[in-house]
Amino acid sequence: MTLVEVGPRFCLNPIKIFGGSFGGSFGGPTLYENPFYVSPNQIRSLEKKQKAGKYAKKVKAKTRRKMHQLSNPLEVDEFADMWKE
Repeated sequence: MTLVEVGPRFCLNPIKIFGGSFGGSFGGPTLYENPFYVSPNQIRSLEKKQKAGKYAKKVKAKTRRKMHQLSNPLEVDEFADMWKE
């Protein structure tokens, strides 16, 4: 007799296990809660905050560059109009 795998492995990742039919006041107590579970909404929220931080950093760099350009203007080039007639 040999074992043959007929399909992909199936793995459940339980989030919460309740003592009754539903959670809340009428169902029953929470028997188990996965401490490592991160909801998709939390993941999306973190990604959104990272993108917002990236944009704020870009805007700050742009204003800093503008201030630097205003405080350190370019010198007039004496050869700028050399080839103009």
